[in-house]
Amino acid sequence: MLDSAIYYRRALINFALSDIDFKCCPSPDEWDKIEKISKFLGYFYEVTLLISGTKYPTSNLFFPKVFVIQHNIQQAMRHQDGFMRQMRLEMNMKFEKYWSDYSLILGIAIVMDPLYKMEFVEWAYSKLYGVKSEQLKQFTDTLFSLFDAYVEKWSNPDNSSGFMSESCSQTEGEDTILEEFDANYRNGSTSSMKNEFHKYLDEERLERKKELDVLSWWKMEQFRYPILFHMACDVLMIPISTVASESAFSTAGRVLDQYRSSLLPDTVQALLCTRDWIFGKKDQDRTDLEQLTEDVLDLTLDRQAHTN
Repeated sequence: MLDSAIYYRRALINFALSDIDFKCCPSPDEWDKIEKISKFLGYFYEVTLLISGTKYPTSNLFFPKVFVIQHNIQQAMRHQDGFMRQMRLEMNMKFEKYWSDYSLILGIAIVMDPLYKMEFVEWAYSKLYGVKSEQLKQFTDTLFSLFDAYVEKWSNPDNSSGFMSESCSQTEGEDTILEEFDANYRNGSTSSMKNEFHKYLDEERLERKKELDVLSWWKMEQFRYPILFHMACDVLMIPISTVASESAFSTAGRVLDQYRSSLLPDTVQALLCTRDWIFGKKDQDRTDLEQLTEDVLDLTLDRQAHTN
């Protein structure tokens, strides 16, 4: 709304000059405030569109977006303009009330993103709370505790996947001795599993501006990081917003009505999924059509230019 007002600023000013009954035109000082507010709230608008969408954004998008919001608010509180500073002080009170305690599990999701990793978390916490803060220590402890839990779960032979091959036959006495070996070196196996996490963190981070499907990346790297792969899948699938779920339930209310109240659960699920896929395909088709239209117009203009 503010961007639209700024776009028609000159028209509104001219209209105020030509029509004495038009008394709602902002003053020059108010126009300056509108420009400052619009610029400041622009990022909030983008984040709102992302988080409130119905496309199930992966949880690795949460931490950097909320960090930038908090950092912008903190920077704005030191603004020289009294009006802007007061507005941002009130915004900071709301932020501290609802968002001061970052969700640690959603913060861990950014570590699972090869574009950011642990480096971004350390940098972000240093910006917000200072170097070696208590908040960063709590985050690190939670991160490695979670990984230890996955090591304990997926290093269990019952859960591990792989090829089953025939082993050499063992006598009862030989099996007893080898059980002692298993008991003595079980901790060593866990230690080598931890090296998998350190190996991932020590590898060079990918270019942050690179377009990356993080779920596809982990699917390709699952054999290099078998334990981390399971951890990344569980963490990244956490929804960062309830909008998509609420939308699905809202749609279900329209699928099941008084005339179709006896549908089987599988049928309802099929209808909901099909509807979601169709609408997603329409959005993609609309985007492709707009791009195609632009390409055709550019081609037409180029031909006209060559003809002239």
